[in-house]
Amino acid sequence: MEELTKALVDYYDPRTDLTHKQHLHEQLNKFLIDKNSWQIALTTFQQQQQNQSNVMPPLLIYFLLQVLEHSIRHRYGDQQQIRQILLWFFLHLFESLPVYVRSKLCLLIVQIVRCDNQWSIDEYFQTCYHLIETQTLIGLLLLTTTIEELGQINEDCTIKRCNQLKTTLNQHAPHIIHIIHVLLKKDNNQMKGNYSKFQILIEFQLNLDPLLIKQQTLICLDRFINRLSILPLPSELIDDLFQYTSSTWSIDALNCIHELILKQHIPRQYETILYSSLRHVIQLLLILNQNLTNIIINKITEILHSLFSLHLKRCESIENYPMFELLSGVYKFTFQQVTQDGFYACLDIWSIFIDYIKTKDENRLLNKESSFEKYSQILRSLSQELLQRIHTAQTMAENLEETTDLNDSETATDRYRRECIDVLSKLADIPNLSSHILHSLISLLQPDIEKYKSIQKLIQTSPNDPSRQQFILNNDSIHACSQILNSFSNLLHAFSSIASTCLLDDDNNQQQNYFQTRLTLVHQFIQLITYIIHARFDLVECSSKKIHNELIHAQTRSFECVTNLIPWLSQMLVLYNSNQDNRRMIQELITHIIDTCTPLIDINNFDKSIAISAGTLLSSIVPLTRQNLPIDQMNSIKHLIHRVLTWNIVINSKTNFQLYKLSIKIISFIILTDQQSTEQFFRQIFQPLDTLLKEPANFFNHQQDQYLIRHSFLEYTKLLSELIESLRTENNKLRQNLFLSVQYLIVNLNRFLPFIINRDTECETALISLLLIIFEIFRTQMGTDLINTILQTTFSAFNIENVQNVLRESKKNDHPAISRFLEFLSLLVNEPGNSKLTQQFLPTIIELCTNALYPAIRENCALDIRENYYKLVYNLLVNNWRYFFKGNVLTTLNGEIETTANEQSFIQLMESIAWSFSQADIEQFRANLTSCNELQLKCGLYTKLIFRQQMSQALLSLLLSVLLARSHELCRDDIISTLFYILTNDNTNNFAYFIHNYLDQSNIQTILNDKHKRLLTETYGRNEMDLPSFTQNLNDFIHDYRHYTTTNSS
Repeated sequence: MEELTKALVDYYDPRTDLTHKQHLHEQLNKFLIDKNSWQIALTTFQQQQQNQSNVMPPLLIYFLLQVLEHSIRHRYGDQQQIRQILLWFFLHLFESLPVYVRSKLCLLIVQIVRCDNQWSIDEYFQTCYHLIETQTLIGLLLLTTTIEELGQINEDCTIKRCNQLKTTLNQHAPHIIHIIHVLLKKDNNQMKGNYSKFQILIEFQLNLDPLLIKQQTLICLDRFINRLSILPLPSELIDDLFQYTSSTWSIDALNCIHELILKQHIPRQYETILYSSLRHVIQLLLILNQNLTNIIINKITEILHSLFSLHLKRCESIENYPMFELLSGVYKFTFQQVTQDGFYACLDIWSIFIDYIKTKDENRLLNKESSFEKYSQILRSLSQELLQRIHTAQTMAENLEETTDLNDSETATDRYRRECIDVLSKLADIPNLSSHILHSLISLLQPDIEKYKSIQKLIQTSPNDPSRQQFILNNDSIHACSQILNSFSNLLHAFSSIASTCLLDDDNNQQQNYFQTRLTLVHQFIQLITYIIHARFDLVECSSKKIHNELIHAQTRSFECVTNLIPWLSQMLVLYNSNQDNRRMIQELITHIIDTCTPLIDINNFDKSIAISAGTLLSSIVPLTRQNLPIDQMNSIKHLIHRVLTWNIVINSKTNFQLYKLSIKIISFIILTDQQSTEQFFRQIFQPLDTLLKEPANFFNHQQDQYLIRHSFLEYTKLLSELIESLRTENNKLRQNLFLSVQYLIVNLNRFLPFIINRDTECETALISLLLIIFEIFRTQMGTDLINTILQTTFSAFNIENVQNVLRESKKNDHPAISRFLEFLSLLVNEPGNSKLTQQFLPTIIELCTNALYPAIRENCALDIRENYYKLVYNLLVNNWRYFFKGNVLTTLNGEIETTANEQSFIQLMESIAWSFSQADIEQFRANLTSCNELQLKCGLYTKLIFRQQMSQALLSLLLSVLLARSHELCRDDIISTLFYILTNDNTNNFAYFIHNYLDQSNIQTILNDKHKRLLTETYGRNEMDLPSFTQNLNDFIHDYRHYTTTNSS
């Protein structure tokens, strides 16, 4: 024992070096698992019991308790003796033992109880009650641990035994509740009235250490409520609990209340207990004060979150329930928060409430009062307060304690603003509230616009150079400017987030009613960007970099706001088609925006953020309004086209290509209706790319210009990809015009692929991505011959040998080009009307999967192609099912055997899916389970003869092994449902038959004896025909299986 004590002290000594600590760990572990160690531990405890003068060190006691714990469940004959010794230690050395040793002692005592027969358990409860009478704190600790352990399902005993223990606990519930209630309602002062002997003893203990005993009483109640599925608590106890909470604000009392609130599904006879608790919560909320600790505030927030998540409908159904008092209390509580986490948690509570009333209003009957009308006052107040706080977000965020971790991409102010805007956006989605929010926003915005314009007074023109302007700033003016710009940007950010919700409305009457208000807002913003373009604060010299950045940020936000107004303007053009005055007014506004913004798109502004903002605005306005406005006839647009065609774009590392791409997209939407103009424009734009493609040999030969050539290729392929992608939702005429204009490029790109394959990964990936988008968008325009040519070239470049070499020889796990190629193949096999083309290449695709891709993934499961590979396999199977199964409807109706073709290919593809179930990647596991179930739903996979004969048993065994190992618990429900569907769709197999065969496997025989296998088969070998019963039966089987294997292995 001396050596063991020294080893433990050294092991936990921070000064011990790692090598020696590792050696000690091995030695201690050997002693821990040795089959005779438990006897040494027991003997040592017995010696301590006989010689009480020298108390063992706590570390030694704890380690010896671990030794006993390791073998305690298997020493049935010695458990009574062990329990007596442990109880003696617990009672006699309680005060001298640290908390962690006391807890371990309690746990071991109760673990022995779990293995006792019924009369021993009842006797044990009587011992706990007696201890509460004589040594209250010790008895409560023991009872608390007993409630925790007996009320939960552990693998130290079977499911049947666990249920028996829970039943026993329920039988003792009334007496336990009585004890807790008596202890809880005792005041620290003398009680009034008469006392029983039991009560006098309790009072004596409370006078010794009342607060500690009250705390342990509440912990015991907390565990008790948690473990019980029902609430057999007297209403007096609930009242006393809340009364005690309101007077002490005990965290343990609040924990009990939280457990009560978490009870959602309870029998009807216990609902009054829950109703009482819900009413008491409001009383607590109304008496909150500012002196409570953050821990208490956080717990109250958790309680409110649970109440709103679980009981809102119940609260509304309770007669005379004070909902307005609850909401008012939460409102006050929200805006009294002093920490960031607390404030954000309260905003989350409001989000739950808003979602609830929106859902309720959507489902309500027409003659019922809407929830918004019922709660309009509190919701309007909430929206008003949130707007004010968004406006002053920086100050508000600084006033809160930082209790939350921030992302690198956002500051505390960013997070504060985002959280507030998220809730405001939900409020803005309520139709009757959106106009109120918009009106409030306008009233805040107008003064801020004037303040923003006042910044111009700080600009001074240089006397020597009239073209040079600079801000004259001092510390005070810098602070004032920063405050103005931040508040202004916050409001602009808020409007950008809620604009589409507030402005767009399916109800035309609503639109007409609020037309003037919204038109006023549009005018304000258009005037604002006109002023910004005229003032150009971004060009004024500024000594403060912070102010300069904030000015640019405000400019960008202003353009974003106008961009978010465009859908409304477009909607108004349609709505007021017959109202010439309003329609002309809208057209003039749109024309003004275009004429104001187009001059900014100039080669001299390529590095200016205002030009990018203007380009983004125009790229939004042109597609939405081109059908209602003669945009191509505008002089500003004609000048823009001329400027873009005459730009001398040299692509290098210093050039910002973004503005050029934006301008081309804008022009493309304008000219695409005319085939001739489109072809001329794009031939000139893509001439540099065409030159590169026509001379592929020069791509790698010019070493000095290599970077420039490569960069030019990447930028132009991305530009072409984005242009084609922008037509995804457009009509066939526009697609046809663009396709005919770039057809020559597509042909040249296809010829270029063999030259670049395996030589430049980034260029190769960009080219494959472009071909994928071309095939996806221009599928109907390309024609069979061009598609066939592209496919021949692609399959030649990505042949089996090439793919094998790349995947095996490369030391990298990421292969973006091959990954994009697999997406291309998925698209190909997914084409329902392309049967001849697909059938032509399907054998090649299958061979690529089975001979190159799957072996590579199996060899290196970290390859990034894995996800796209399995998507390809699923699409291949679900869309080409008749390639493997030649039957039809008549075959099924006549009961004929379905012919299976390409059997080996099908087995290999299914094998690759099954192999993924043995891997650790849980997302891929879940995705492939879903794929299998969808194949059953759409194609009847589990009913196929080849599946039942060659795959079913192996797949069932693999999935059950995963469940038994508990390695993929997040997929537990998905796995069980898959097992159920496989077994219920196989008339030659059932759960009983499968379980019997599974338990007879050779590897199972080594870990389970015949008795346990027989018990498992007899208890759980039944065929449940509904999923819930099947799930319960299988979960119980897994529990008992793990219990028996643990018992046998020990």
